[in-house]
Amino acid sequence: MYKLLLITTLLFNSFSAIAETSDQYIHRSEFFFCNFNDGKDYSDLLKEQASYEGFLKEKGLQYNRINLLPIWDNNAEYDYVMWGNWPSGQDQYKEWGAYMNEYPKWARENDVPPQNVGDCAKGAVSMRFHSVLRLRIPMEERDERLFTDWRRCKFTEDANVTKLKALYAKQEKLAKDFGLGGYGVSLFTPYRGNQEATDRDFMMMTHWYNSDSRVNMISSWREWNDLMRENGMWEERSKHIESCSNADTYQAHMIYNTHE
Repeated sequence: MYKLLLITTLLFNSFSAIAETSDQYIHRSEFFFCNFNDGKDYSDLLKEQASYEGFLKEKGLQYNRINLLPIWDNNAEYDYVMWGNWPSGQDQYKEWGAYMNEYPKWARENDVPPQNVGDCAKGAVSMRFHSVLRLRIPMEERDERLFTDWRRCKFTEDANVTKLKALYAKQEKLAKDFGLGGYGVSLFTPYRGNQEATDRDFMMMTHWYNSDSRVNMISSWREWNDLMRENGMWEERSKHIESCSNADTYQAHMIYNTHE
């Protein structure tokens, strides 16, 4: 998963210039790649993470934390990935500044024990998080832990990102009319952090709000694939995306969320 996300910078300035719709927003994300220390497990991680939500609320900071745990990833190098999000770059630096300068004192005053569950020192990266397709369902129908598929992708030489985002907006309408809901697509482009050279330009994530939505997509795939082809969606997509890897599947578990 770490190598999937550590990618070279390409075309993210083109994303930033796009006029966003209500769904095609741009957030900021961070990813920490971690292994459990001896004798520690996921229940220990949840206990360790719980206190930070109180700090965020007390300081009025906007941030959420999601844990990614591998389901199907033959090359998984880490036990878990901590994925955090801010609504904007301003919120990112505000939260980071508070974490560096205010959290140590707050943690001492609130008897927060030192973090010792996992080793996350080898990998950290910040990304721009582009939501390009969202077919939401009511909150009460969403699963606590979501299926997410991650793919490494490469742009074509003449990729037009504005047209690509417009294509996903068209795909969203087509899916809604077809009756295919409960899922979303996001693109991640590099910003800062530990990065290594690779021939991939961005990450694509597909998520499902509940398992029934994923089941529906699988059972409807042939008809949906035919509809996409008939409407020229695959052909148009190939003008902007040269290739994507097979999917690595992770469960996404939202731990806390102080977004307004």
